[in-house]
Amino acid sequence: MPFRILIVDDEPELMEAYVRVLTKSGYLCLCASDGGQAIKTFDLAHPDLVLTDLNLATESGIEVIRHAHCHSPRTPIIAISGHAAGALFELAQACGASVCIQKPVDLSVLDAMVSAALAV
Repeated sequence: MPFRILIVDDEPELMEAYVRVLTKSGYLCLCASDGGQAIKTFDLAHPDLVLTDLNLATESGIEVIRHAHCHSPRTPIIAISGHAAGALFELAQACGASVCIQKPVDLSVLDAMVSAALAV
C-alpha cells in the first residue's frame, strides 16, 4: 500500500503541481484546500505525512500542524510558506513541523524531502 500524503494548500496550481510530482513517485495524495478540511481529512485518513502551507484562508497551517502533531506525534510534517518565514518557521517547528520550506518550492527537492521523511 502506498504512503498517504495529506497536501494542504489554498492555491490550486500549487496543489496540482505537488500532487503531480508526488503521485508520479508512487504516493497516494489526499488534498485539502483549507485548514478545517485538512483537520477532518487527517482524522479520517491518518496520513503518513502532512505537507501544509502555513498561510491558509481558514484554520492556519499552524493549527493543522498542532492538530496533526498532537494526534500523531510521529507523523512527519513539512511546512511551506511564501512569506518572510523566519519567526513563522520557528513557530511551525515548535508546534511539530519536521521541515520548513520557503516558496517557491523546487519540486524535485520537495520529492526528495518527502522520501527522506518517510524513510525514518
